[in-house]
Amino acid sequence: MEHLGDTAVEAQQHDEAISHYTIALSLKPRSPQGIIVKRSKAYLATGSCKQALDDANEVIRLDSSSPWGYEIKHAALHKAGEYDDAIDAFESMLPKMAESPDPVVQQRGDRYISPSSTRATIRKIVQRTIRDYPLVLIKTTTGRLYDRAEQASAFESLPIFNELVSSTTTRINYVRIKDQVRQYFRYAMFSHNWEKNEPLFQQVTHTSVYDLGESPTHNKLKSFCKIVRDARLNWAWSDTCCIEKSNHIVLQEALVAMFEWYRGCAMVIVFLRGVRSSSQLGALVKSIWNTRAWTLQEYIAAKLIHFYTEDWTLYLNLELPNHKESPEVISEMERVTRVTAEQLTALGPGSTSIREKLHLASTRETTVLEDAAYSLFGIFSVKSLPVIYGEREAALGRLLAHVLNVSRDVSILAWTGKSGRFNSCLPAYINVFKDPATSHLPPPMPDAEMERITAATPFDFDVAMKLYDRVDELPPPSFAETRMKLPCIAFQLPPLSRYQDPLWPGFLSRGHSNLWGGKH
Repeated sequence: MEHLGDTAVEAQQHDEAISHYTIALSLKPRSPQGIIVKRSKAYLATGSCKQALDDANEVIRLDSSSPWGYEIKHAALHKAGEYDDAIDAFESMLPKMAESPDPVVQQRGDRYISPSSTRATIRKIVQRTIRDYPLVLIKTTTGRLYDRAEQASAFESLPIFNELVSSTTTRINYVRIKDQVRQYFRYAMFSHNWEKNEPLFQQVTHTSVYDLGESPTHNKLKSFCKIVRDARLNWAWSDTCCIEKSNHIVLQEALVAMFEWYRGCAMVIVFLRGVRSSSQLGALVKSIWNTRAWTLQEYIAAKLIHFYTEDWTLYLNLELPNHKESPEVISEMERVTRVTAEQLTALGPGSTSIREKLHLASTRETTVLEDAAYSLFGIFSVKSLPVIYGEREAALGRLLAHVLNVSRDVSILAWTGKSGRFNSCLPAYINVFKDPATSHLPPPMPDAEMERITAATPFDFDVAMKLYDRVDELPPPSFAETRMKLPCIAFQLPPLSRYQDPLWPGFLSRGHSNLWGGKH
């Protein structure tokens, strides 16, 4: 009868196999454990988890030193969704295999991965995933703030955590674990203009967002969190309450990393105060949101945006997956920025398209003067500059000097206006970049003229190399020396980092508007 049951299992006829194994057991074999294990597996194949579990427990009762009862018990409990108990059964099985006198059983046990190892692996993946995410997030189901340690703990409290541990027996499925972790930690970011009485970190840290009293700013935060929750995202971030601004280290990290946080989020919710649901096309670019400095980096960084009016309806009733790709929104942004959609889309972090970025920033306003510079840290991928509120216009000078040093883009110096106190070659205010940059490069020399000059001029390589060596040994020229009439030559500035002043004050004019665009 046992043989007939085995044959039925091979033919995928599990109900018939169960009948055969049951008859075999009724004949009272001396060692029934093996047949009970086979019947338990057949029960599992039919989805009868309870019967499978009963058989597994019977095997354990008959022989507690055998690993096979625990093995099938783990399988039955896992299939029933009782992952905690399944893990316990699996952990009971492993030492039974290790202590077995049978080397084949021991070898089989060596193939298994312990739950503790699986947990450690999952925790590492969680930490690697959230290390580039905001330091503090709002859990949309509870409305409470969670730091990174609490975010990680929240994942471990989920059934999926124990399911991943229980399902990992002989091989760690890194792809599945990463997918589950990323899916759970998807978050949305809030883009809006600050108003009076915004809920701050200290107000929300011990209460739920949803329990805040009624006020325009409190209701704004609540509505944002509810929309994110309805979108089935577990986490949300708002700059009002998710940054502990009294902690300078936390503030520094947030301002430097904010661009990447917006870039890495699943969705950006934009709140347009002053724009009602009845507004017509064009209201977006006239909104106060479109005049603020911080919202520029939020728009550039975001991959997916939804615009909401002040009564929390979609702007222009645009039922689209991504408003950033809406023809209506694109045409509005082109009109107000005077930058094409292709250029806007191509803008990314780093030292490229510098004049375009400075032009876009010059049309924005800040409440605090330093934010004109700090709001560009992410756009220019600035990681090393400190945040020093109180330095006023020197913040912009430090930023531009850093960008100039990294990019060598001298178009930064093409401006006309008031010099900043950080360096006279750099402006005090960013609005000097509203006008397009004027090229100060000479026109290219035609090939024919180049050939005529080189053919008519004798060239002595040894003399040229000696001259280059001599020039290389010279100290940086003083400003007075640069006023001498020199032959027209082409040269490359040495790295600006060689000098204490980021702009080499011995070469660039101090006390003048700038080097090219103003008075000499």
